[in-house]
Amino acid sequence: MKLGFFRFALCAATMLGAVHSGQAGPYEGAPRTFLFNPAQEICFKDTAEYKKDGPYVIGFSNAGLGDSWRVVMQHSLMKAAADHKDKIGQLIVTDAGHDDAKQVADIQDLMSRQVDLLIVSANTEQALDPAITRATERGIPVVMVDRRIASDNFVTFVTASDTMMGRLFAQWIVEKLDGQGNVIMLAGQAGSSPSEIRSRAAMQVFQQHPGIKILDTVYSDWSPVKGKQVMQAAIAKYGRDINAVWSAHGLQTPGSIEAFIEAGWKDGEIPPHTTSDVNGPLQMALQHKVPMLEVGYPPAMGGTAVEVALKVLEGAPVPCIYEINSQIATTDGDETASIRRDLPISEVVVPEGPADMLVTGGMGPDYNPTTFSVDYPR
Repeated sequence: MKLGFFRFALCAATMLGAVHSGQAGPYEGAPRTFLFNPAQEICFKDTAEYKKDGPYVIGFSNAGLGDSWRVVMQHSLMKAAADHKDKIGQLIVTDAGHDDAKQVADIQDLMSRQVDLLIVSANTEQALDPAITRATERGIPVVMVDRRIASDNFVTFVTASDTMMGRLFAQWIVEKLDGQGNVIMLAGQAGSSPSEIRSRAAMQVFQQHPGIKILDTVYSDWSPVKGKQVMQAAIAKYGRDINAVWSAHGLQTPGSIEAFIEAGWKDGEIPPHTTSDVNGPLQMALQHKVPMLEVGYPPAMGGTAVEVALKVLEGAPVPCIYEINSQIATTDGDETASIRRDLPISEVVVPEGPADMLVTGGMGPDYNPTTFSVDYPR
């Protein structure tokens, strides 16, 4: 995917129980996944054992840079490191190219370089678990970001709540279909925690509604090209029996909509779709009258991971899961009883912007990923 010009988006919201005031506006309060959490006790980690004096050496093991979201996330992390040069002596960044074996080797190498802390975005949750567990057992604190491992053998996980996204997407579809209809689940990368967690959370909703049938679950590898290919196959198999598409993110959503258009669906006929972060699906929803729910998953969490890492190294307690806000938006007329928007999609979209720009980037209005450069400590 060719990277376009990314722009800053409004800060965001995260929970379906929001009170709808009748006038949309960006949510800027505390994460509602925290405020609406019914648990009386929230898990916190005592990090006193990791407290040490700086400047610190921090290693960042990235699963890969295979799509525009991951590029912005890494840039956000680098920018945060540059903003904290007084505390960070060196940030070592590795790129596994979405290869499990390479990422395991990267983590082993970072450990051998005596890093004070590891920030890891795991390619797949099972394959990376042993490597992260070894680091934890050796006393190296690990902050997961975006993608976690299967076990809890880390200090904290910085995310925008995959569980919340999966449930919101599914609940919206259930209500749009009045509890009766056929759904294609357009997942991301098999084995990656965002895709797997969102899918499992969605099924917790779908299974409560016997009138909802999951026709198929297909994997897009977070790619619009692959998304189009697998949706073309689904359309060829199920045709007009498809009533909605649950998409785990916006990266693959444009390919799905293109598949419906090329198969002869007219404007206003394309089934409801879910999406996240990417400008293109929002443009297509408005152009082709596709009912759509947008729940942001901001790549700005990369920078948040650095902030949290510094808290850990200063010995401050941190939540076991550190959630940030994400925006909720719908096309006009497509709010439901449970899903109320903060903004209409018409106010989130950048009409003349590139299809692959992220509307939740958080990098400022002058950010361009193709020219981005920052003097972070190396």
